[in-house]
Amino acid sequence: MTLQILVGTMALVANVAFANDRPVVLEENQTVVQVNGVVCSFCAYGAEKALSKIDGLDHTEFGNGVLIDIGAHRITLALQPGAKIPLRDIYQRIVKAGYDPITFHIRSVGTLERFGDRLLLRDANSGQIFAIAGGEMTGVRDGATVSVQAHLSASQIPELGESDVVEVSIDRLIFDAQGHSEDG
Repeated sequence: MTLQILVGTMALVANVAFANDRPVVLEENQTVVQVNGVVCSFCAYGAEKALSKIDGLDHTEFGNGVLIDIGAHRITLALQPGAKIPLRDIYQRIVKAGYDPITFHIRSVGTLERFGDRLLLRDANSGQIFAIAGGEMTGVRDGATVSVQAHLSASQIPELGESDVVEVSIDRLIFDAQGHSEDG
């Protein structure tokens, strides 16, 4: 009996520990937030209720625009096409619900622009601007239109003003204007 409990506990811990290692794959108009603390359906309900009131959600997706995966500790938000990602509002609602946002994953189609030593991505639909970490994208020229999946640390968000630019790290180049893609 003790051995069964020990094995069961180890399996649960392993599932929780490795759930965050699953790759994040975004569809267009989605944002995923990696969170700590959402571990049961009751937790998920509270977070979902708080997040479902965000402006710009597409309530036709997931029933109310919010999908919570308690196994992976991820919250997926479906946004209306052309809506800016309300990073600060999302962050504040997650914290107010009692959880800890860690990483935001975004997908954006836009144009790369050089501003001094910074490389910026201006989203073609919303106009939202993201700074590319490191200031470069290998093999892609300034002025190119690209579709990317990227992530940013949630720790940037509490200090953001309304017009501040967040720095993102590119996870995947989905395509560029020449039709090149990482997917083939």
